[in-house]
Amino acid sequence: MKRMMRAASILCAAVLTVTGAGLSAVAGMRGDVNQDGALNANDAYKLVSVLLAKERPYTADADMNGDRKIDARDLALLKHEILNSSTVFSGREPDLPADMYANFRAGEAGDFFASDGWTNGRPFDCYWTKNNAEIRNNYLELSIDRNNDRSITGSDYETGETWYPGYSGGEFRTKMYYHYGYYETSMQAIRNDGVVSSFFTYTGPSDVINGKENPWDEIDIEILGKDTTKMQINYYREGKGGHEQMIDLGFDASESFHTYGFDWQPDKIAWYVDGRKVGEMTGDMPKTASKIMMNAWPGRKVDDWLRPYNGNTPLTARYEWVTYKKASNGDDPHTLEELEEIAKQGQGSQGQGDQTGGMNANATMVSNFSAGQAGDFFASDGWTNGRPFDCYWTKDNAAIRNNVLELSINQNNNRSITGTDYETGATWYPGYSGGEFRTNNFYHYGYYETSMKAIKNDGIVSSFFTYTGPSDVINGVENPWDEIDIEILGKDTTKVQLNYYRNGQGGHEYMYDLGFDASQDFHRYGFDWQSDHITWYVDGKEAHTMWGDIPKTPSKIMMNAWPGRTVDEWLKAYNGNTPLTAYYQWVTYNRQ
Repeated sequence: MKRMMRAASILCAAVLTVTGAGLSAVAGMRGDVNQDGALNANDAYKLVSVLLAKERPYTADADMNGDRKIDARDLALLKHEILNSSTVFSGREPDLPADMYANFRAGEAGDFFASDGWTNGRPFDCYWTKNNAEIRNNYLELSIDRNNDRSITGSDYETGETWYPGYSGGEFRTKMYYHYGYYETSMQAIRNDGVVSSFFTYTGPSDVINGKENPWDEIDIEILGKDTTKMQINYYREGKGGHEQMIDLGFDASESFHTYGFDWQPDKIAWYVDGRKVGEMTGDMPKTASKIMMNAWPGRKVDDWLRPYNGNTPLTARYEWVTYKKASNGDDPHTLEELEEIAKQGQGSQGQGDQTGGMNANATMVSNFSAGQAGDFFASDGWTNGRPFDCYWTKDNAAIRNNVLELSINQNNNRSITGTDYETGATWYPGYSGGEFRTNNFYHYGYYETSMKAIKNDGIVSSFFTYTGPSDVINGVENPWDEIDIEILGKDTTKVQLNYYRNGQGGHEYMYDLGFDASQDFHRYGFDWQSDHITWYVDGKEAHTMWGDIPKTPSKIMMNAWPGRTVDEWLKAYNGNTPLTAYYQWVTYNRQ
């Protein structure tokens, strides 16, 4: 508001004359410039636009002093009227239509329900009860009150001691899980030391899908009762937070309703207040579909953050509505049961499936293993590459099962297959069997991508790559050794090794930190192969680019899983664990 008034103070010379016809058309309250039935900061924003000649007023209600002119004096009077109004007026209206709309003003809970009968433990000095989360008086009211149920206990996460919450709190949460998109609410926060009013997305270990706990992913808007002129923003990715930023609001969030929102994308989150962008963070963002939540609670043992809570009750945060608009790259909202079914269809019992974006079904070449389609691929069978591959390839270790391609490492059950050590010439008896898929056709410049879950075990490689070499003979001429690599080394599955070979010359290895464990879930790995450069991508985000004498020869697309021998300095020593399996959902190639 102060910035608005300063901007308008230089506009004293800008005067609009209100005609008699305009005055006779007045039907609303004086000062309701945008005619939304409420007198609030939105009217002041509208009047600033009028004075800047960006647009004309809807009515003559902007003529605050009745002098038939619209100028900075009217803006000053409007500011005084808003700040001294005893009524709590609505903030910005929801942007409709939306993919989810909970209109508490109309008594509609939408997809939300009240948390009831448990406590989160420290630092929440309360248990949740549905009595403290109700739609009343055209608002959702989340209240903090005295503890009237001593039977509910929790555990202090640091000391393990029994937790007896001192108060009750209110929390609303959705039944469904939501993904990338824009989230917004209209909220009036609590002003009181030691208290938090919030709007956020959350999932964590309490959400179990097919026997697997979700990672702790969260995006926060928190207004701390100790200073309701600020908003704290933050996010957690796999339990790692520490991204807190304090945003100056320019108003007191406890005095009236304002809108608070955030735009969640794969590589960034942007926060908004009353439709204006106020903050942005980039990096390893939350990836997992989450519930939308709001709560009001008092803190315990966090006085340095919230200040000591003085025990005042009741305290109430109010919410008018919540909306969600799905981004084009986001998954549709799903119930927990639907997510479990999707996980079963996507990879059997191996986890939640690809949560980071879908397969390009319109690509030049599509092999959708999740649908049981091998596409252009077939299994390598009956030979060994020789050192450093301590395995022979068998089709038994490369099969589509449970709606995924499984490439496995197992014991050697066929001693008749031998190879030659390329350095010593000695006969090579592989110790294990491995799995490999390769295309029948050769592919050239374009974008290559797979959805993969790697093996975690010292001495092992899980891969996705293009390759051609002397074994490919075209018109009697052996191809050069050209190769582009994505290799996840089982010794550290939080990294991926990128590399290429041109005419047999490699040595371009680059280790990229993934920011996640590639053995825990499916993620997308791809590369864009062009004549003068290669750019690698992880989950659609650019990871690394190499320029120079790039591979030129059309190649086969391949994936394999194998144990190394005599390369302990690179892979660490293999301990012989079997079976080990890498999983692939699909492969696409798009000619560019």
